[in-house]
Formats: sequence, structure tokens, C-alpha cells
Amino acid sequence: MRYQALLTLALTFLTSLATSLETSQSVDIHTWPLSSTKSQPYAKITYNSTRATITSHNNIALPPNDDLVRIGFYTPSNQWSGILTSAANFVAQKDKKIQLYLNTEGEVYHIGFRASNFATSSKTSNKQDDLSVEVLGPQPGPTVHLDRPVVVNPDGSSPEKAPEKTFLQKYWWAIAGFVVLQVVLSGGKGE
Repeated sequence: MRYQALLTLALTFLTSLATSLETSQSVDIHTWPLSSTKSQPYAKITYNSTRATITSHNNIALPPNDDLVRIGFYTPSNQWSGILTSAANFVAQKDKKIQLYLNTEGEVYHIGFRASNFATSSKTSNKQDDLSVEVLGPQPGPTVHLDRPVVVNPDGSSPEKAPEKTFLQKYWWAIAGFVVLQVVLSGGKGE
């Protein structure tokens, strides 16, 4: 019992040590109104595979005639990657959440943005002012569930299927019941 407790404590320590030694990366999040010619910095986020921290956050000034705003980041090859959202999501009364989607190497490949009127909380989020961030790692895909194994005869051939019944063979009882019901109910009107 004592060795099991020591082993559990040692494994917990090694796991927390490995998590703390994991290298942190950073990403610059930009906003880009549709009428603007270039993006403006919105937030700088430092992250690892399990959590993220907002290093800096800027409030953005949106032109009054813009209804849509792009939010995203530049990849290492200097290509824009992001999403389009409503400009109404950036008002001060809303809680905003940036979701960082990581690939298997721990690099950001996509972001998500969520705004709500209610406070949000998550075990992997860090909040600064009205902005929080969440890290989403790779999720396993659906797995195949097989119903039953393939049945074969001893010689390896597939078993013969029973021939399918015709309509009359399947529903003879319903037809007979209908005929009997018609005979019984129509018997008294002829006299």
C-alpha cells in the first residue's frame, strides 16, 4: 500500500514536471475590418498543448460602417488564416473567447471566436478583461463498431441465405382477417 502511494506521487510529480518543461509558443491574433486595407493587432497569446495565456490585448476601433470583421493570424509562411464574425461581437458588454486549434505538432492551424452576453468559464481558459482563450488539441475521430463477425461454412464459403418470402406469404394472416371481418359484418343486411 505504501509503495503504491509513493509510485502514484512519483508519477504525478513526473507528469507535472513534463508539463511545465513543455516549450511555449506564441501567436499574434489580428482583427481586420472588411473596409480596411490591413490588419491590426488584437492579442498576443502564449500557449502550450494544454493551456494558454494572454500576453497583451488591445481594444480595437471599428469603422462605423463595417458589419463584419475578420479575426485570425498569420502562418509562418505569412498567409492569413482566420474567420469572419460580426462587428457586434466586439462591443464591451460581451465576453469574448478565442479558441486555438492545435495540430499534432502543437502548432496553431485554425482559430475560433465566440462572443456571449454571459460570463464563460473553462478549465483551459485564461481571462484578461473581457477576453479569454482556450486551447483545443486534436480530437480522435469516430471509430468503427462492428456488429458481428463474418460467418462462413467449414469449407470457407458463405452460408446460403433463406429465400425471401413473397407479399402473400408474409401477410396472409392480415388478408384472411380482413376477409373474415368483411363476411361477418356484411351478413345481416341482405334479409
